[in-house]
Amino acid sequence: MKFRSLLLGSCIVLAGCQSAPIVEQTMKATGQNITTVAQLESVAVKIPSVTRVAVTEESQRLTNEMFNSPVVVFEIPANRGELALSITSEIKDSVFYPNVLIVNQNGETIESYDDTHFEYRKPRLNLGNRLVANLEFYPPNGYQSLYVIIYTKQEYLNGVTYVAHPGRVDAEGRGNYMPELKDIAIPHSLTGVVELEVSGPKFLSFLSSSATVATTTENAKMVNVPLPDTQEYYRLSIKKAVEAGDIPKALSLLDEAKALGVEGAQEVFVKAVNTK
Repeated sequence: MKFRSLLLGSCIVLAGCQSAPIVEQTMKATGQNITTVAQLESVAVKIPSVTRVAVTEESQRLTNEMFNSPVVVFEIPANRGELALSITSEIKDSVFYPNVLIVNQNGETIESYDDTHFEYRKPRLNLGNRLVANLEFYPPNGYQSLYVIIYTKQEYLNGVTYVAHPGRVDAEGRGNYMPELKDIAIPHSLTGVVELEVSGPKFLSFLSSSATVATTTENAKMVNVPLPDTQEYYRLSIKKAVEAGDIPKALSLLDEAKALGVEGAQEVFVKAVNTK
């Protein structure tokens, strides 16, 4: 049995691509029930890429003893070593509350991740409320590709996810705190938007993207070169974060430094990692 693939030129990750087009995986008009994963349509994705799929009333639905849910299916490369998978379910008036299954072309389970792997994230910059799972996946030997299936469970549909009140988020952004603004309950549903970001190991994928964003960084330097004290702060903070073993913080600082046009930030990061 083989999956049918919808080839897609997914958006290449450039410091977080939020303009990736939304794909739909709709039910075929044959009236045939989908009972096996081999009957599903899949979206083939590359490394690195960001792909968004809308889950609607017309989406393909898998129904058998294990599933009774609309499903989103991604075909991921499995012969490139470790993968970093970031799966996001957007929260609007409702949310598609996700579970994740990784299977081979025969539908045999390779790995599974339940809802406990997803964390709520508050709105930030151009990102809204969302559930996010950051997964490190090591494909077993012998596969060219595997399939990520994202689905929900009927038991989740009676539940809610609490999100921060917009007024409190705004107040916190201004350095204030308004505890009287209570969290808002968002119902779970069978519709939503699911996003998959796939890359290699975080450290390597970040370095590989540095060449791509070089032009943007150079333009930023021409517009507004940061003060020497600011540049020294970022270089020192990146070094200290790496020495403390806090690579995520170091990468976040490096990202900010590149956006500001801090000179030598990349070199400081690489040297600190190599000497750790």
